[in-house]
Amino acid sequence: MSTAQPKVRRRFPGLNAAVLQHPYDRAALGALQKVPGLDIVVRKFIELYPERVAYILNVAQTVRVSKLQCSQLYAQLQEACAILDVAEPELYVAQNPIPNAITSGNSHPYIILTSGLLDLLDEDEILAVIAHELGHIKSGHVLYKTMARGISLGLSIIGDLTLGIGRLVGRTLEATLLEWDRKSEFSADRAALLVVQDAHVMLTLLMKFAGGTLFQRNEMNPQEFLRQAGLYEEVDVSILNRIYKMMVVTAVNHPLTIVRAREILNWSDSREYRDILEGNYPRAKSPLENLPGDTTASNASASPRYTENGLILCPHCNREQTNRRFCSLCGGAIA
Repeated sequence: MSTAQPKVRRRFPGLNAAVLQHPYDRAALGALQKVPGLDIVVRKFIELYPERVAYILNVAQTVRVSKLQCSQLYAQLQEACAILDVAEPELYVAQNPIPNAITSGNSHPYIILTSGLLDLLDEDEILAVIAHELGHIKSGHVLYKTMARGISLGLSIIGDLTLGIGRLVGRTLEATLLEWDRKSEFSADRAALLVVQDAHVMLTLLMKFAGGTLFQRNEMNPQEFLRQAGLYEEVDVSILNRIYKMMVVTAVNHPLTIVRAREILNWSDSREYRDILEGNYPRAKSPLENLPGDTTASNASASPRYTENGLILCPHCNREQTNRRFCSLCGGAIA
């Protein structure tokens, strides 16, 4: 595991989103797309979710990052977008002592970083967080992740309107969606590593998320944190403990932090990761060529088209993704 920070980070023009997809994410997404009624729920969600209202409320209560506002943070956003070949989203800082970052807005994605996160992390770790959120955007996660944050309330409302029947039917969808929501974080972590290009940064970032404070952030030992992975693995010796572990995992909205650390470090040592750094990776049309709202893409045939890598080109926004029934990026029907 290299700890040397490169002076000039490599860029990946035309980087295909499939490069980022972790096997856990791929399997969970496949299971989600097989759930009956998913397309109906998604279309209804897009119809009812007050995306514009949520955006306006965010603008009214946070600070938007730009060349003239938090310029260093804006430069980090630009660098991460250039490395991953992602169209630049809006970036905001929210006053909140809890370290956190979130991406919202299906048709108009934007990223929010909390003040607590910026206070706790160093410059490279902040870059990794921005890249992680960009990974969600590039991978087409935003629609499903927005649904995951509100599906429990939504199903409760539907259940009340249908005397509990809708809630009962929606339990499978909710569980499968939340399982995918957790697994998608592994793919976004890969985007973060591709940007910072230093596995040590990912380790210290996750360590601080697990238990970092301003008081002792300079006294934390990444290698000691990594040894905790061994303790976690020892739990699997007992069948009963494995059941307890499963119960713990299903109760959280992110993978357990130590598991994320283990997975991203394993990938940093893989041949797959080294090939990408050397420029050997599947390429796709740059998202800058077909931004949402492009009328030429909207007039395309409704028949799905496929890339050489088996991904589907949405006939509406012309962007690559995996859903075969509707676009995970713009919500348009594919077939």
